[in-house]
Amino acid sequence: MDSTNKSYTENPCIVPQEYCYSNEMKKKASFKDNYLDHLSNLKIGSNPSQNTLTTIACGVQPNVTKSLIEEYCQSGASMVIFDFNGLSFEQSRKMLLEIRQGVFNYSHKKNNQVPYSMTLVLDLGGSCITTGRIFHTTPTQHLIELSTNAHVYVTNNVEYKFKCTVDRIYVNSDMILRLKTNDRIYLDYGKIELAVIRVENNEAYCVVKRGECLGSEKKVHMQGIPIGSTALSKLDEEKIRTGILLKVDVILVPGVRNSLFFDHVRKFVGTERGGDISLYAKIDNSVGLENIDDILPCVDGVFLNRPNLSMEVGHDKIFLVQKIILSKCNIVGKPTITYGEYLNSMEIGTIPSSAEVNDLINTVMDGTDCIYLDITMRSANKLHCIQYASSLCRQGEATIWENQLFNELNKKSKPKINPAHAVSIGCVEVSFKCNAAAIIVITTSGLSAGVVARYRPKCPVLAIVRHGKSARKLSVWRNVIALQYIDPIEKNWSKEIENRTRFAIDFGKRNNILHHGDLVLHMSCSKQNAGFANTMKLLYVSAGDFNA
Repeated sequence: MDSTNKSYTENPCIVPQEYCYSNEMKKKASFKDNYLDHLSNLKIGSNPSQNTLTTIACGVQPNVTKSLIEEYCQSGASMVIFDFNGLSFEQSRKMLLEIRQGVFNYSHKKNNQVPYSMTLVLDLGGSCITTGRIFHTTPTQHLIELSTNAHVYVTNNVEYKFKCTVDRIYVNSDMILRLKTNDRIYLDYGKIELAVIRVENNEAYCVVKRGECLGSEKKVHMQGIPIGSTALSKLDEEKIRTGILLKVDVILVPGVRNSLFFDHVRKFVGTERGGDISLYAKIDNSVGLENIDDILPCVDGVFLNRPNLSMEVGHDKIFLVQKIILSKCNIVGKPTITYGEYLNSMEIGTIPSSAEVNDLINTVMDGTDCIYLDITMRSANKLHCIQYASSLCRQGEATIWENQLFNELNKKSKPKINPAHAVSIGCVEVSFKCNAAAIIVITTSGLSAGVVARYRPKCPVLAIVRHGKSARKLSVWRNVIALQYIDPIEKNWSKEIENRTRFAIDFGKRNNILHHGDLVLHMSCSKQNAGFANTMKLLYVSAGDFNA
């Protein structure tokens, strides 16, 4: 870790200790007949794997550098999430060029010239209600303190847009005029709660029910008024066009309330020639939550925005929302990214609170594919945050009863299912029975690897693809390590499969995923352009080449 990522505190960066006495931590627990026996047979003195299966996504600022991206790759981050707010096209292009150059440098120098699959995710942001900027009475003042039981005016008079004080807070919406006595206004994701006493002229007079310090341009939620608009704004349309031109991999669509709105967005993206971009619905409002069953069939994936949802459904219900959304996505096979302001206390420190640790681990146990760490945009210890989160993910993965989870997901696949789906299910089941160290999938579109990951094997899935776009979009899935194979294509298909398989095993050996004597499952097409991986076989990893 270089000097730019040192802590503001004098405490050393400590990653949770991981005892690795044995890789048999869960063998006994996994094959129990009930959940209580499974839990009671877990061991705290060991971990099942040194490989993190959950994907880590990092937030990046416009001033991101290629050297930082190299370090992200080294730490195992698979996704970067960014926005184009306030950026020109040239500034946006420069930011993505830095990211791609960092990935290239890491691939060339440290990853044995294997292209690293870093997914580029554009967050549209959408429209939202925010406060104005704090009026600085001193050069170092960045916050104001709203004390509990104090009184404050909330106004949409633009005269106060840059003059927010403890007496008057500006918000960029006239919806405050719709509020009635005792209605609630929540500032900064609910950290501050205001109760309306009366509404007059262009402002609401409120009492502070829960006080806290307030910074500039914080999000505002008003009771009964969903966050964001019900249509794609002109600014978001322009961001989408920029993202298409700059060839991003995933776009996060905010404010999704139903399938009709999402279909409109998909048609717009298709019209702008962005059909190869995955579109993920942001579930960030109560209407979208209610219509989740209508939304899921239309989307490529889901981004669960817990902070926004918590202001609408309540902080005490957000744990339930997370379980509902993630379970529904797992059932229908949609990858999920969960955002919950994880490890926020590590902005200036090196150790998170126990509540933050448990929150992240429980999210992994609930079935998310990816954890989004926006703390990487603010922390002085960016790499340490990733390493700490990765360690916590492994702890959560170690408690999951994969056999039972697979059985339940398998029961949801009622006949008649397509052949690609059936072969993938069979492959996961065999991997459990023979305790496979990895599943190698030779795939073109990534479909087979995605279905395998959907059924949650307990081993990594090495997906070998030719196209970088397919590899990057696959990287969202838990379990999947997507590898782009760039060697020349062999005319003999059997030779091509053999080369890609050797490439996967060599990668597994270098990264301590595979060891001599390990059993590996192998999926591939019986002939070129077969359409899906339709052949499965078992391989043993040897000291030299692989043996069938």
